[in-house]
Amino acid sequence: MSSTFISTDEVPAADRADFVREALSVARTTAVELLPVAEAGFRLRLRYSDLGAMRVIQRSASPYRVRRTRALIRDADPDLLAIGLPLRGRATVSQYDRQFHAPTSSLFLWDVRQPYSARFDASAGPVEFLALHFPRELLPLPTAQLEKVVATPLPASQGIGALTSQLMVELASGMDHFTPAEATRLSVAALDVLATRLAGALDGDRWLPPETHTHALLVRIHAFIQQHLGNPELSPGAIAAAHHISTRYLHMLFKEQGLTVAGWVRQRRLEGARRDLAEPSRSRRPVGAIGARWGFSSPSQFSQVFKATYGTTPRDYRQQALAAPRQQFADPKELFSEP
Repeated sequence: MSSTFISTDEVPAADRADFVREALSVARTTAVELLPVAEAGFRLRLRYSDLGAMRVIQRSASPYRVRRTRALIRDADPDLLAIGLPLRGRATVSQYDRQFHAPTSSLFLWDVRQPYSARFDASAGPVEFLALHFPRELLPLPTAQLEKVVATPLPASQGIGALTSQLMVELASGMDHFTPAEATRLSVAALDVLATRLAGALDGDRWLPPETHTHALLVRIHAFIQQHLGNPELSPGAIAAAHHISTRYLHMLFKEQGLTVAGWVRQRRLEGARRDLAEPSRSRRPVGAIGARWGFSSPSQFSQVFKATYGTTPRDYRQQALAAPRQQFADPKELFSEP
């Protein structure tokens, strides 16, 4: 899959505001008024991709405001909800007669069918912002309960909140690399984790169906594996013990997804290594060191598994990837890890 990229970099400064309005219209993003805080020197880079039923949107811009008015809603009224995550800077959001400030690395939910406004500011550098748009019916929570958490800040520094944020960052970082099947599976997982986070904000999860709990557990397991990929001793037993479940149950969870534990771990390691090989800032790092960073026990094992999967050696893949033109866009993983 590949994302769509919109940028004002080559547009004369005087034409940028009009260019942004036209580009957003052509891109069929949710209809909003996007207004620069200062017209002079305004810049915008926007990247988006549809992953299953979910749209992932990443914005990097000078300070700006957005408004969704009743007139825009009448023109296009999709039954969508959205979850936002400021990566650099903060958002001031108004909806449902509520106004709140969402600082960096905090979550907030808004209702696309209702008017809202938001202002995005940063003390230095561009504002960086992630959003997921998805159909309301895919979130297994009653509307009356959802309205209690719309337009309220949701801390994301620990527990399921941190996992929700990290998963959003993974979706944005990998939107150009997922297969359609992976995109669908990941979007479902993201919604299950989000539902669990929102249920926690509502002081209970009695509204969630049992399968949502199971999917959320699987996503927590995936996140644990991702954090420990560099350990060549990572095993199903260690993964199961960390989540207080049996190894047999762990294998059953993966089998129900059409996967094996070992196969999933191997694929995540390969994807991490492939991203590193294509990253210019790591071009001086030996290929074997990149393989070791992602848990491969030897350079020969790394090369053999990589070629069997991608049809080329890690060295040749790196040469091809570094020679290809790159879109200039901040990696949300790097922003998310900032203090």
